[in-house]
Amino acid sequence: MRLWIVTRSALVLALALAMLAGWSSAPSAQDLPAYTAKAGLLNTGVDPERPEAEMFHVAYTLDGADPATRPVTFLWNGGPGGASIFLHIAAIGPKTIATAGDGTFPPVPARLETNPDSWIAFTDLVFIDPVGTGYSRTLPGPDGAPRDPTPFYNTMGDLDSIAQFIRQWLTVNNRWGSPKAIAGESYGGMRVAALTRILAEKYAINLNRAVMISPELNVDADFDSYSLLFPMAQIPTQAAIAAVQGRGVFGKDAEGRKAAEDYALTEYLTGLAALGRMPPEEQTAFYARMSEVIGIEPALLARNNGRIDQLLFAGSLLADRGLVLDRYDGSQASDNPRPQDASIGVLDRSLTVLSGILLSPLMDYLRTDLGFVIDRPYEPLNLTVNSAFDRTSSVGTPDDVGIALAQNLDLKVLVVHGAYDTVTPYFMSRFVLEQATRAKGARERLFFGTYEGGHMFYLRTGSRAEFARDVRGFYETAP
Repeated sequence: MRLWIVTRSALVLALALAMLAGWSSAPSAQDLPAYTAKAGLLNTGVDPERPEAEMFHVAYTLDGADPATRPVTFLWNGGPGGASIFLHIAAIGPKTIATAGDGTFPPVPARLETNPDSWIAFTDLVFIDPVGTGYSRTLPGPDGAPRDPTPFYNTMGDLDSIAQFIRQWLTVNNRWGSPKAIAGESYGGMRVAALTRILAEKYAINLNRAVMISPELNVDADFDSYSLLFPMAQIPTQAAIAAVQGRGVFGKDAEGRKAAEDYALTEYLTGLAALGRMPPEEQTAFYARMSEVIGIEPALLARNNGRIDQLLFAGSLLADRGLVLDRYDGSQASDNPRPQDASIGVLDRSLTVLSGILLSPLMDYLRTDLGFVIDRPYEPLNLTVNSAFDRTSSVGTPDDVGIALAQNLDLKVLVVHGAYDTVTPYFMSRFVLEQATRAKGARERLFFGTYEGGHMFYLRTGSRAEFARDVRGFYETAP
């Protein structure tokens, strides 16, 4: 860990050195308690005395809290290759970007403001950047030569590095006696699923809470001409998007989602399985009904054997208006620069634009408010890491969550999604986790939430506030 020593010879010098150390005592905002923020690099590895990497993190701790009762939550995003910038300053941290609150992006340069929905109200927060993201990097080897980072660019190497960070942070900050929680988004949700078991089984860290945000789980579900599970899981999301775009028969509210889920599990699933033996008139009726539900013309449904993947759906629903949907938030549409190919469209703005919107205010915040200054570039979304990452692994499955809930009776798990996210459809998580959670009493400690919005549903002010209220109740209610 990098240490900065603060002297007290003069008030000005003390304040300057405190800033250099990355500490900032935040004033009490109207809706937030007084907290202390620290940005820094923590040395980690199998043996902390011979560290292999230094991991950047930003920690927020409540002033004057009793560590025996005050929870601490470790958070990360996904990718793999993504830093924690998205959850940090767009969703959960004490500061957030100012937006219109309707899911659209603010103009650049974006500005930070107090986040009234920050989780600091009920838990301490530690935002972690995995190796190769943010400022986190490998350290030189014993011979002083640059260390190869690829051992961190695989599922187990990545998970172990996060677990080692958690263990080291708890030790350095004297927090082993605190209630412990983890939260992750997208591929980070798969990390959460795996770590609910790995932390207990390999590191003797028993969790109290785990939050999976728009999670991508390790599920053997292909989308091909014969598949059933993946197309079925997409139907409720596609129906919700069709509804919000004015092209579906079901509503976009909870009642509408329930109707779409019932259709997906019954009429659609059985019809899809029987398509090959249906007479033509029954096939016509099947495609006509599916068209009513998800808003895609019957001829296109027939050509694709009743299976519409996320790319085709995003490029086709509003093709007659020359628009393409964002796969991460189907309520958002933009002009399609390649209308001749409905299945391609444009790169999703949630990936290509949001990183740049968030990076500028984060850089100012870290350097000016927290006093953390370093020359290396901050990597909000490292595509080199993503392309090099080996994801072949048997962990991060729904069964990991089911087993963890069965083993650890103090653990509760919350799984949340945005209704308009086709990349990680909410009904997939719900279906597979309900199937995998079978131990007595485990199902009662598994909870689900679906909010208006997409993959980053917290870009909507109302959804972010609702999410924060739900998580607070989830933390404060005993198992």
